[in-house]
Amino acid sequence: MNNIIELVKSGVTGLTLNIKIEDLVEFADHFISEAKEALLSPMVKQSQEKLLPKAEVLEKFNICPTTLWNWERKKYIEPVKIGRKVYYRQADVECLIIERGKR
Repeated sequence: MNNIIELVKSGVTGLTLNIKIEDLVEFADHFISEAKEALLSPMVKQSQEKLLPKAEVLEKFNICPTTLWNWERKKYIEPVKIGRKVYYRQADVECLIIERGKR
């Protein structure tokens, strides 16, 4: 089974293989577990981030919606849309506060 993974990782192409079903299942399980490890941690972290509503961000910076829209367009801050509502990650807002304070 390890030989199959090594072949895939080496980038060898044009091979024809005869594989036992058990080895194929083990091969699939290996890649599924690798994908879970790679994706699960960032997904959990992102779901735990605090989101601030648009009105609160406008109030924090004392700006109008047009300014916030311009910041989004210039990639200063990225909106998170949930349904029809717009939120912003608290970490992004805090970084923007720090950046604006340096000017």
